[in-house]
Amino acid sequence: MEKLLIETAPGVITQTYWHEGGDKLIVWHHGTPAPRPMSPQMLEVFSAHGYSVAAPVRQGYMQSTEVSPRPIGDDTKVTQAVVKHLGFSEFRTIGYSGGGPRSLADLALLDNCVSGIAFASMVPTTLADVNPLANAPEDELKVFEEVRRWGDNLEERFLKWQKEFSAQDPLADYKDTDEETRAWLDSPDAQFRFTQRDLAFETGVRGWMLDEYSMLVDYGFDIASIKKPLQIITGDKDVNVDMACSVWLSEKVTGSVLKVYEGFGHSRIFNLEVIDSALKDLQ
Repeated sequence: MEKLLIETAPGVITQTYWHEGGDKLIVWHHGTPAPRPMSPQMLEVFSAHGYSVAAPVRQGYMQSTEVSPRPIGDDTKVTQAVVKHLGFSEFRTIGYSGGGPRSLADLALLDNCVSGIAFASMVPTTLADVNPLANAPEDELKVFEEVRRWGDNLEERFLKWQKEFSAQDPLADYKDTDEETRAWLDSPDAQFRFTQRDLAFETGVRGWMLDEYSMLVDYGFDIASIKKPLQIITGDKDVNVDMACSVWLSEKVTGSVLKVYEGFGHSRIFNLEVIDSALKDLQ
């Protein structure tokens, strides 16, 4: 993907990965902390359906200007500026994991966003009827409280987390997996994604900090206000973002369609076959 540096507000640059593949635009919102380009194989799938893809890198990551802590709803201003810069009048939105709420914000707040897909999407952490942090370790919950307060020594904590994150073997969880999942792990698309993991930290951890903050405070929009077509896609073996989040979304967004892939975990849910099927149904 081509790397663009787009001024999305006065003095604010948003690094954006760009692939020209068709006359329709998809804005792709990355996971947390996972700003990265798409694989050539994935881009072929989007192009086959007539879509160009823009993937804005959120503020504080890579070459995107760091901003003050802010809610997710504010990111729609970035999306709108990117769409305008690329010369499109309308677009579709797709978000994965921590990028899911950004897609929901596009649908709720931007008139020229016509439809969307939310993959294994996070939901607000302040809900009474579902808790997306229910399975988080106690020590992480304490840090999340510090993030909400934007507390002292926060960067030091995230630097420690970053070292632990980078030291993990992303394939360790699949040691005893089935043949179908092993075939996916060995595919060029999956291997490309796993080798891009540390791109998020090439300029530090501030982007990750801002990302986490935005998901722990009020989103700045009402999810129930979304009336546009939305596909909600999840795997029933997701241990990172519980399937209950997608079920909750499907209940709140009128007319949405929930698709559950049995045996799929968090990483595998975004693969070539699932994307191809979702794009066929994208309005």
